[in-house]
Amino acid sequence: MVDEIRNGIRIIERSTFKEIGNRIEVEWQLDARPDLEWAEIFQMAAVADRRGTLEWVNGGDPDVLGTVIRWFVPTAHIDDADAEVHCRVAVANKRRETISAED
Repeated sequence: MVDEIRNGIRIIERSTFKEIGNRIEVEWQLDARPDLEWAEIFQMAAVADRRGTLEWVNGGDPDVLGTVIRWFVPTAHIDDADAEVHCRVAVANKRRETISAED
C-alpha cells in the first residue's frame, strides 16, 4: 500500500445512488485504500469557497470510507462536488508526497 500511496491515490469511478429529496448520494471509487494520514489531509484540504444554493454552500463535507469517498450533495451541485473531491484528492496526494519525501 505504501507504493500505491507514494504514486498517489486515483479516482477510478464515480457513481450516484439513492436520491433523498433534492440530495443525492455520490461515491467516488479509489484505486487504493488510503491510510489515515491521507484521509485526514483530504478531510482538512482547503478548497475554494463554494458558490450556489445555501444547502451547497453550508453543506457538509465528503467522507473517506475505505476505498470510497461518499457524499450526499444537492442534485444541482453534483458537478461542483465532483470538482471539489478531485481537488481534495490532488491536495492530499501532493501533501502526502511531500511528507514521504521528508522521511
